[in-house]
Amino acid sequence: MSSPPISPPDDEVRAATLRLVGDYQTLIGQQRWDEWIALWAEDGVLDFPFAPAGRQRTYRGKGEILAYMSATPGRVAIDRVDQLRILPMQDPAIAVVEVTIKGHAPATGAPYDQTYVLFFETKAGKLWRYREYWNPLVSIDAMGGRETWAAGFGSPLASGRDGGAA
Repeated sequence: MSSPPISPPDDEVRAATLRLVGDYQTLIGQQRWDEWIALWAEDGVLDFPFAPAGRQRTYRGKGEILAYMSATPGRVAIDRVDQLRILPMQDPAIAVVEVTIKGHAPATGAPYDQTYVLFFETKAGKLWRYREYWNPLVSIDAMGGRETWAAGFGSPLASGRDGGAA
């Protein structure tokens, strides 16, 4: 009779999850895309549950996630972070981050003051599912309206792909 696999204790999983969250924030901020995508599981999912119609909601797999995220720099300039809270959850493989930023859209000069709630879920030490909750109206207004935003912010409208939720 074989023994079931031994899982690391919750404290170890939680510490690894929180390290991954920190690494994620650092690497994305520095646009170190090769290291950033290495944090992800092969079957990772990037999800924007509040994405409006016309905007792709879900990106699946490292290739699709990297293609989307690496095309977004320069759309928003973060002038400062007003709040950053990292909240470990009861499930040690999950952490939630609240972040409030003050910034602007370089293309328009319009303010971009946004609050995000980010859910990080890990599996086997890799980022497996990331959900980002934010107010898309802030982005739309900062980018100069819906058409400009859709054409330039990773939207399937710009490439003719279906923008419905996956």
